[in-house]
Amino acid sequence: MQANIELWQLRYFVAAAEELSFRRAAERLFITQPPLTRQIQALEEIIGARLFERDRGGVRLTSEGAYLLTEARDLLAAADATFARIGQRTARGRPELRLGITTVLDPALFSWIEPALRKRAPALRVIQKRQYSQDSVRDLRRGLLDAALIGLPSATEGLRVERLFDDPLAAALPQGHALRKRRRISLLELAGDPLFWPLRRINPGYYDHFEGVFRTHGFSPRRVAEPTDHHVLLSLIADGQGVALIPSSLKSIARDGVIYRELRERTDLRIEVAIAYLPDALNASMQHLMDVLRLHYRTGIDTRSTM
Repeated sequence: MQANIELWQLRYFVAAAEELSFRRAAERLFITQPPLTRQIQALEEIIGARLFERDRGGVRLTSEGAYLLTEARDLLAAADATFARIGQRTARGRPELRLGITTVLDPALFSWIEPALRKRAPALRVIQKRQYSQDSVRDLRRGLLDAALIGLPSATEGLRVERLFDDPLAAALPQGHALRKRRRISLLELAGDPLFWPLRRINPGYYDHFEGVFRTHGFSPRRVAEPTDHHVLLSLIADGQGVALIPSSLKSIARDGVIYRELRERTDLRIEVAIAYLPDALNASMQHLMDVLRLHYRTGIDTRSTM
């Protein structure tokens, strides 16, 4: 066997092995399914053995796949530890802030943070990790992040959570939709359209909250699994395959064939954006972060408060 396996190929394999679903693994990796499938096939060719069995019952590991999963986890853990040590040596004592940022909202909303921190603390090294809110919550609890900008509702037990601002949901419609001439529409007017909506496992707190909101308003459309890539979602909407409820900040992403409309129920349909961190995480770097957030959002954030 040629020794030309890349670490990222092992990460792809571990995601597929843990999910036992190429679709869910692709969502977890923020890629589409075809390149994941191709890399698994390439890995099987390099190793010279099948790693997965695929049939109508689903996907399962072969004995070789199960063995590789154990070894791959160990290799990746060792590699991550090595990279962390190298990063620590490179930083040479520089203070750092590990910040998770939700991918659900327009990233431009947070582009000001690093320059503001650099101005306040030039030596501070900011490491950004863009991912789903629940992934950031998990990393906070594991000590892999110092703070995270997340969307609420999320399962945040044990964390301090300080609300910053709201981002109301808006409707994304095909350009030829029957409601295209309306500037503002009601949720119930979309009841006959397939609705692209995230799966519950992406963020159970978010999903359950909005299920309650939908029930309150008597809104029960046919659901279609929402793609993790926002550009793919807009392409499907432009193709007339359904509608979506997206954060208003994402309306800045123009797409031919897609129009955006405000919702009458925007008071109930909104994402609350917050900073989350562990109760004992308020070191000097975190204090700089809280200071720039307080100044930018003009909030009365009290970093001593607890949930």
